[in-house]
Amino acid sequence: MKNVSIAIAVAALLSSPLPSLAFSARSQHSVARTRLNAVAPAEGSRRNFVSSSIAGAGLAVWISSPSPSLADVSDGNSLPQGAAQFSRVIKVRSQLKSVAKRVAEQSSEMDNKEWDKIDEYLRTVYSAGNDMKEISKGMTDPSKKAKAEEDVKLLQGLVQAAQKPVSKKDAAGFGAIANKADSLFEDFFDQLRDVPDEL
Repeated sequence: MKNVSIAIAVAALLSSPLPSLAFSARSQHSVARTRLNAVAPAEGSRRNFVSSSIAGAGLAVWISSPSPSLADVSDGNSLPQGAAQFSRVIKVRSQLKSVAKRVAEQSSEMDNKEWDKIDEYLRTVYSAGNDMKEISKGMTDPSKKAKAEEDVKLLQGLVQAAQKPVSKKDAAGFGAIANKADSLFEDFFDQLRDVPDEL
């Protein structure tokens, strides 16, 4: 708002005859006549002043309004909510496969800290179920939506059941649960497909 008022004032000063006095070397007589004209300007001067003021105000509004290219639309460093949830679910599934592989192939080399980290990771898998619930809300087919919600409940139940073999450091028990969880992820992703099977 301050820029608009400054621009209007500048436009008014530039269109009036008084600022030209400061830059001209006129005689006292012509200065007095110019002051008289400034006090009682002619009709043409008023029109010039009004049109100059309107042009100045328009210029001020144009200068003070933000340019669309400078507007802060987005930081561009994050995904929209739905895409972020989908990305997290895919990432958790991939990590679960690698954790299950590590447990199956090298459980004898794992220490207590690593088993504790797997227990903490199970919380991440459980929260991926919450992301899956949000994703399933966007499904339009009621049968697929119901199946997807059932997959989420089963997955979260499996995650809770997986804490027992992890606390006992039972690699075979954890591996069986991880394989079931992976098949639930796969079934969930199948429910998201909307392309007919005959294609």
